[in-house]
Amino acid sequence: MKYFTKFVIFFSLILFMSTVSIEAMKASRDQLRIFNARALSKSIQFYYTVNGEYPKSGINNNISELLYNEKLLTNIFRDPAYTSVTLPFNYYYYKSLKTAEHIYSTIINFDLNTYVTNVKNKLYHSLLNANKPEIQSLPQANNQRKQNLDNWENGNSLINNDTLKTKQSQFDNNGIPIECVIAYKSLNTTNSYEISVFLESRFFKEKMKWDGGDDNNRYEIGNDLRLNTKLSTSKDGLEATSEGVSIIK
Repeated sequence: MKYFTKFVIFFSLILFMSTVSIEAMKASRDQLRIFNARALSKSIQFYYTVNGEYPKSGINNNISELLYNEKLLTNIFRDPAYTSVTLPFNYYYYKSLKTAEHIYSTIINFDLNTYVTNVKNKLYHSLLNANKPEIQSLPQANNQRKQNLDNWENGNSLINNDTLKTKQSQFDNNGIPIECVIAYKSLNTTNSYEISVFLESRFFKEKMKWDGGDDNNRYEIGNDLRLNTKLSTSKDGLEATSEGVSIIK
Protein backbone atom coordinates (compact mmCIF):
# COMPACT_ATOMS: atom_id res chain seq x y z
CA MET A 1 0.00 0.00 0.00
CA LYS A 2 2.88 2.31 0.80
CA TYR A 3 4.44 1.87 -2.65
CA PHE A 4 1.07 2.26 -4.34
CA THR A 5 0.53 5.62 -2.62
CA LYS A 6 3.94 6.80 -3.74
CA PHE A 7 3.20 5.70 -7.28
CA VAL A 8 -0.11 7.61 -7.30
CA ILE A 9 1.59 10.76 -5.99
CA PHE A 10 4.44 10.47 -8.49
CA PHE A 11 2.06 9.83 -11.38
CA SER A 12 -0.12 12.80 -10.34
CA LEU A 13 2.91 15.11 -10.27
CA ILE A 14 4.04 13.94 -13.72
CA LEU A 15 0.53 14.47 -15.11
CA PHE A 16 0.29 17.94 -13.54
CA MET A 17 3.67 19.01 -14.92
CA SER A 18 2.80 17.66 -18.36
CA THR A 19 -0.53 19.49 -18.36
CA VAL A 20 1.12 22.78 -17.39
CA SER A 21 3.75 22.31 -20.10
CA ILE A 22 1.11 21.56 -22.74
CA GLU A 23 -0.91 24.63 -21.79
CA ALA A 24 2.21 26.77 -22.00
CA MET A 25 2.93 25.41 -25.48
CA LYS A 26 -0.66 26.06 -26.56
CA ALA A 27 -0.44 29.64 -25.28
CA SER A 28 2.82 30.13 -27.16
CA ARG A 29 1.26 28.80 -30.36
CA ASP A 30 -1.76 31.06 -29.90
CA GLN A 31 0.47 34.11 -29.59
CA LEU A 32 2.16 33.14 -32.85
CA ARG A 33 -1.22 32.56 -34.52
CA ILE A 34 -2.33 36.08 -33.60
CA PHE A 35 0.99 37.52 -34.79
CA ASN A 36 0.74 35.64 -38.10
CA ALA A 37 -2.86 36.77 -38.63
CA ARG A 38 -1.86 40.40 -38.12
CA ALA A 39 1.16 40.02 -40.42
CA LEU A 40 -1.06 38.50 -43.09
CA SER A 41 -3.55 41.34 -42.67
CA LYS A 42 -0.87 43.99 -43.17
CA SER A 43 0.49 42.18 -46.24
CA ILE A 44 -3.02 41.93 -47.71
CA GLN A 45 -3.56 45.65 -47.22
CA PHE A 46 -0.26 46.38 -48.94
CA TYR A 47 -1.24 44.04 -51.80
CA TYR A 48 -4.48 46.02 -52.17
CA THR A 49 -2.57 49.30 -52.28
CA VAL A 50 -0.39 48.00 -55.12
CA ASN A 51 -2.96 46.04 -57.13
CA GLY A 52 -6.23 47.80 -56.35
CA GLU A 53 -7.92 44.59 -55.20
CA TYR A 54 -7.59 42.01 -52.48
CA PRO A 55 -6.09 38.58 -53.20
CA LYS A 56 -8.77 36.15 -54.35
CA SER A 57 -9.90 33.46 -51.95
CA GLY A 58 -11.19 29.98 -52.61
CA ILE A 59 -10.40 26.30 -52.32
CA ASN A 60 -7.47 26.44 -54.75
CA ASN A 61 -6.07 29.78 -53.57
CA ASN A 62 -3.40 29.86 -50.89
CA ILE A 63 -3.11 33.43 -49.69
CA SER A 64 0.10 32.70 -47.80
CA GLU A 65 1.90 31.31 -50.87
CA LEU A 66 0.66 34.19 -53.02
CA LEU A 67 1.95 36.87 -50.67
CA TYR A 68 5.24 34.99 -50.29
CA ASN A 69 5.69 34.85 -54.07
CA GLU A 70 4.90 38.57 -54.21
CA LYS A 71 7.72 39.16 -51.70
CA LEU A 72 5.24 40.50 -49.17
CA LEU A 73 6.00 37.74 -46.66
CA THR A 74 9.37 36.43 -45.56
CA ASN A 75 8.03 32.86 -45.33
CA ILE A 76 4.90 30.85 -46.01
CA PHE A 77 2.61 30.86 -43.00
CA ARG A 78 1.09 27.65 -41.68
CA ASP A 79 -0.53 26.91 -38.37
CA PRO A 80 2.32 26.92 -35.81
CA ALA A 81 1.22 23.60 -34.33
CA TYR A 82 2.65 21.79 -37.36
CA THR A 83 5.89 23.75 -37.51
CA SER A 84 6.71 23.42 -33.81
CA VAL A 85 9.53 21.18 -32.59
CA THR A 86 7.29 20.28 -29.64
CA LEU A 87 4.87 18.34 -31.85
CA PRO A 88 6.23 14.90 -30.72
CA PHE A 89 5.68 15.84 -27.08
CA ASN A 90 2.13 16.91 -27.92
CA TYR A 91 1.61 13.55 -29.68
CA TYR A 92 2.75 11.40 -26.73
CA TYR A 93 0.77 13.52 -24.26
CA TYR A 94 -2.36 13.06 -26.38
CA LYS A 95 -1.83 9.30 -26.66
CA SER A 96 -1.31 9.07 -22.90
CA LEU A 97 -4.59 10.88 -22.26
CA LYS A 98 -6.46 8.60 -24.66
CA THR A 99 -5.01 5.54 -22.92
CA ALA A 100 -5.96 6.91 -19.50
CA GLU A 101 -9.50 7.63 -20.72
CA HIS A 102 -9.82 4.09 -22.05
CA ILE A 103 -8.62 2.58 -18.76
CA TYR A 104 -10.97 4.82 -16.77
CA SER A 105 -13.92 3.92 -19.01
CA THR A 106 -13.13 0.22 -18.66
CA ILE A 107 -13.01 0.47 -14.86
CA ILE A 108 -16.21 2.53 -14.64
CA ASN A 109 -18.16 0.13 -16.88
CA PHE A 110 -16.81 -3.05 -15.31
CA ASP A 111 -19.56 -5.21 -13.83
CA LEU A 112 -18.32 -8.16 -11.78
CA ASN A 113 -21.68 -9.95 -11.84
CA THR A 114 -21.88 -9.69 -15.63
CA TYR A 115 -18.31 -10.90 -15.95
CA VAL A 116 -18.98 -13.96 -13.76
CA THR A 117 -22.18 -14.71 -15.68
CA ASN A 118 -20.34 -14.49 -18.99
CA VAL A 119 -17.65 -16.89 -17.81
CA LYS A 120 -20.23 -19.38 -16.53
CA ASN A 121 -22.18 -19.24 -19.79
CA LYS A 122 -19.06 -19.76 -21.87
CA LEU A 123 -18.06 -22.74 -19.74
CA TYR A 124 -21.58 -24.14 -20.08
CA HIS A 125 -21.50 -23.84 -23.86
CA SER A 126 -18.05 -25.43 -23.98
CA LEU A 127 -19.16 -28.39 -21.86
CA LEU A 128 -22.35 -28.74 -23.85
CA ASN A 129 -20.44 -28.90 -27.12
CA ALA A 130 -17.93 -31.36 -25.67
CA ASN A 131 -20.60 -33.71 -24.31
CA LYS A 132 -22.74 -33.70 -27.48
CA PRO A 133 -20.38 -34.34 -30.38
CA GLU A 134 -23.22 -35.70 -32.50
CA ILE A 135 -24.64 -32.19 -32.78
CA GLN A 136 -21.48 -31.13 -34.58
CA SER A 137 -22.38 -33.44 -37.45
CA LEU A 138 -25.65 -31.70 -38.07
CA PRO A 139 -24.95 -28.56 -40.16
CA GLN A 140 -28.31 -26.97 -39.45
CA ALA A 141 -28.11 -27.48 -35.72
CA ASN A 142 -24.48 -26.36 -35.67
CA ASN A 143 -25.32 -23.15 -37.51
CA GLN A 144 -28.26 -22.49 -35.22
CA ARG A 145 -26.11 -23.02 -32.12
CA LYS A 146 -23.43 -20.70 -33.53
CA GLN A 147 -26.04 -18.05 -34.25
CA ASN A 148 -27.47 -18.35 -30.74
CA LEU A 149 -23.99 -18.06 -29.25
CA ASP A 150 -23.22 -14.99 -31.38
CA ASN A 151 -26.50 -13.40 -30.32
CA TRP A 152 -25.72 -14.10 -26.69
CA GLU A 153 -22.20 -12.63 -26.96
CA ASN A 154 -23.52 -9.51 -28.69
CA GLY A 155 -26.13 -8.97 -26.04
CA ASN A 156 -23.98 -9.86 -23.01
CA SER A 157 -20.54 -8.45 -23.67
CA LEU A 158 -18.36 -7.55 -20.73
CA ILE A 159 -18.52 -3.85 -21.59
CA ASN A 160 -21.45 -2.49 -23.52
CA ASN A 161 -19.99 -0.92 -26.66
CA ASP A 162 -22.65 1.80 -26.58
CA THR A 163 -21.24 3.10 -23.31
CA LEU A 164 -17.84 3.55 -24.97
CA LYS A 165 -19.16 5.55 -27.90
CA THR A 166 -18.24 9.17 -27.51
CA LYS A 167 -18.49 12.20 -29.70
CA GLN A 168 -16.29 11.95 -32.76
CA SER A 169 -12.82 13.15 -31.95
CA GLN A 170 -12.04 16.69 -33.11
CA PHE A 171 -8.30 16.05 -32.95
CA ASP A 172 -5.89 14.72 -35.53
CA ASN A 173 -3.44 11.87 -34.91
CA ASN A 174 -1.01 14.27 -33.21
CA GLY A 175 -3.59 15.54 -30.73
CA ILE A 176 -3.92 18.91 -32.52
CA PRO A 177 -7.47 20.32 -32.96
CA ILE A 178 -8.36 19.99 -36.63
CA GLU A 179 -9.68 23.57 -36.54
CA CYS A 180 -6.07 24.76 -36.26
CA VAL A 181 -5.91 26.22 -39.78
CA ILE A 182 -5.82 29.70 -41.29
CA ALA A 183 -9.07 30.68 -43.03
CA TYR A 184 -9.25 33.60 -45.47
CA LYS A 185 -12.06 35.11 -47.48
CA SER A 186 -12.18 38.21 -49.69
CA LEU A 187 -14.98 39.96 -51.55
CA ASN A 188 -13.69 42.53 -54.01
CA THR A 189 -17.19 43.76 -54.87
CA THR A 190 -17.27 45.31 -51.40
CA ASN A 191 -13.47 45.70 -50.99
CA SER A 192 -13.47 43.55 -47.89
CA TYR A 193 -11.55 40.62 -46.44
CA GLU A 194 -11.33 38.53 -43.30
CA ILE A 195 -8.75 36.20 -41.74
CA SER A 196 -9.54 33.80 -38.91
CA VAL A 197 -7.49 31.42 -36.79
CA PHE A 198 -8.33 28.98 -34.01
CA LEU A 199 -6.95 29.60 -30.52
CA GLU A 200 -6.51 26.44 -28.45
CA SER A 201 -5.19 27.52 -25.04
CA ARG A 202 -7.37 28.33 -22.06
CA PHE A 203 -5.66 31.70 -21.71
CA PHE A 204 -6.63 32.97 -25.18
CA LYS A 205 -10.01 31.36 -25.89
CA GLU A 206 -11.92 34.42 -24.71
CA LYS A 207 -10.24 36.47 -27.45
CA MET A 208 -12.29 34.56 -30.01
CA LYS A 209 -15.51 35.83 -28.43
CA TRP A 210 -14.51 39.46 -28.06
CA ASP A 211 -12.73 40.16 -31.35
CA GLY A 212 -15.76 41.91 -32.87
CA GLY A 213 -16.55 39.11 -35.32
CA ASP A 214 -19.61 36.90 -35.62
CA ASP A 215 -17.78 33.61 -34.99
CA ASN A 216 -17.13 32.86 -31.32
CA ASN A 217 -15.00 29.83 -32.20
CA ARG A 218 -12.32 31.62 -34.23
CA TYR A 219 -10.19 34.74 -33.81
CA GLU A 220 -11.04 37.10 -36.68
CA ILE A 221 -9.17 40.03 -38.14
CA GLY A 222 -9.79 42.14 -41.26
CA ASN A 223 -11.81 45.11 -42.48
CA ASP A 224 -15.12 43.20 -42.51
CA LEU A 225 -15.64 40.53 -39.87
CA ARG A 226 -19.00 39.46 -41.29
CA LEU A 227 -17.65 37.61 -44.33
CA ASN A 228 -18.14 34.23 -42.67
CA THR A 229 -14.97 32.17 -42.41
CA LYS A 230 -16.69 29.68 -40.14
CA LEU A 231 -15.53 26.09 -40.42
CA SER A 232 -17.39 22.89 -39.59
CA THR A 233 -16.10 19.44 -38.75
CA SER A 234 -17.52 16.19 -40.03
CA LYS A 235 -16.42 12.61 -40.66
CA ASP A 236 -14.83 13.85 -43.90
CA GLY A 237 -12.69 16.43 -42.10
CA LEU A 238 -12.81 20.20 -42.03
CA GLU A 239 -14.79 22.33 -44.45
CA ALA A 240 -16.01 25.91 -44.79
CA THR A 241 -19.67 26.70 -44.20
CA SER A 242 -19.68 29.30 -46.98
CA GLU A 243 -18.22 29.45 -50.48
CA GLY A 244 -14.99 31.12 -51.47
CA VAL A 245 -12.99 30.42 -48.32
CA SER A 246 -9.30 29.53 -48.45
CA ILE A 247 -8.17 27.01 -45.83
CA ILE A 248 -4.42 26.92 -45.14
CA LYS A 249 -3.45 23.79 -43.21
